[in-house]
Amino acid sequence: MKEIKNKRLDVYLSRIESYLLDEFNIEVVYSHQVSDAYYDSARVIEINNRQNKLSRLHSLLHESGHASLRNEKRRIKFTKNFPFMRKEGSSKRGDKNHRVDVIREEVLAWERGYEIAIQLGIDIDDELWARHRKNALVTYMEWF
Repeated sequence: MKEIKNKRLDVYLSRIESYLLDEFNIEVVYSHQVSDAYYDSARVIEINNRQNKLSRLHSLLHESGHASLRNEKRRIKFTKNFPFMRKEGSSKRGDKNHRVDVIREEVLAWERGYEIAIQLGIDIDDELWARHRKNALVTYMEWF
């Protein structure tokens, strides 16, 4: 049963990777030495593969949400919707305006990631998704 679940997760991960490459020309890199992140200028999403496959799926969907929000076709809208976002990204703390925009983008990236899952026919366990999303967002609340 676990083997079937892992194969299905592999199919889902591959489906997202193809979507990202086709829609946004973004490559996905898995490694033990990276944090889950989307690098807009490099057109790369990095996913830490020390996570179990379900967590990788959730993380990849979330980072795909960032990619969708920052997609070239949406660039003007993104800058209008996030006027206080600093160019350095969320790793620099910035003022409260910047931090609010970072948290807004994080929430929206989780929502957009869920929409991408639906669009791509990926089954999501809503309870596990909500738990992963909550745990990730709590770190930003602590950072705020």
